Amino acid sequence: MYTSFARPSAVAWLTHFVPYWNEALLVVQPSGAPVLLASFSKRVHDWIRSVSHLGEVRSAPDLGRAAVNFLKERLPKASSVGVLELDALPWSVAEPILKAEHRAGLVDATRLFASIRQPADEAEIRLAQRAANIAAQALVAVPPRPVRASQVLSALDASARLNGAEEVLPRLAPDLRADATLRRFEGDAPLGERFAIELSVAYKATWIRVARSFCSGAAPQSWRRAAEWFSLAAGSLNEANPVPGLADAGGAPPGRLAAWTLETCLGSAPLSVATCDQAPARPALRAGSLATLSLRLGLDDGPWLGSGPLILGARGQRARCLI
Repeated sequence: MYTSFARPSAVAWLTHFVPYWNEALLVVQPSGAPVLLASFSKRVHDWIRSVSHLGEVRSAPDLGRAAVNFLKERLPKASSVGVLELDALPWSVAEPILKAEHRAGLVDATRLFASIRQPADEAEIRLAQRAANIAAQALVAVPPRPVRASQVLSALDASARLNGAEEVLPRLAPDLRADATLRRFEGDAPLGERFAIELSVAYKATWIRVARSFCSGAAPQSWRRAAEWFSLAAGSLNEANPVPGLADAGGAPPGRLAAWTLETCLGSAPLSVATCDQAPARPALRAGSLATLSLRLGLDDGPWLGSGPLILGARGQRARCLI
């Protein structure tokens, strides 16, 4: 499994190792503890061992060559080598392996990994709950009547970091009356009377996502109904109904259901789309899966955005919302 700062989740789930600003390969063998081939200085190997569940850490400045040498050492030539997200394996890693004896044995193991990645265990759920609490507190820290995006972003980051977040990724729709598109901001921008915030937070390699709509004055009554309906809709999801047939959750939504997405962790990305309004569903998620529901409602007085993490319910049971 290839892992980097942008693709940490599969290896972090298996080993609790997060490759801060570097890259590595994790080798999971038929028996024995996993081995990490790491493009890190040897001076951090003791740290990696102390914070991770690994059998061995090997220095690998050239990941492709290190992988070839490891395969020659440990596996018979006829063995198949499963690769998570094979199409996304960097060419600098893939090329040496393809030119070596194990070329015919490379297979895509993405579906196999996805089949065991969910449902979440109790440890991951507790970490997700902690991350959700961090995000909720950060949203409460948004100052009243802000006029600039920088005021919101600084408050979010300060609150989340001080509460223990490892990563904080905010997106804003700075003026909901003009555009409901959530965007990353490197600079600053003025805020409209109504705006929305999406906050993705990582705590001990467990990611959650929360979105809320904000109003500089008193929130309109339509927003209260939207928030209530969102809670009912999220709670209605279960393994038999992971697609929001949301109108059955708490009556028709207060407006038009313009878009929705159900995300979960199935591979190396912290969150990937399991199903949405514009694509067919992937294989059904099992009860107990950690997921995030995001949706946008078109209300009579404008758009409303919301999202939050949940634990998918068993057949005939309600989901457990973490916020």
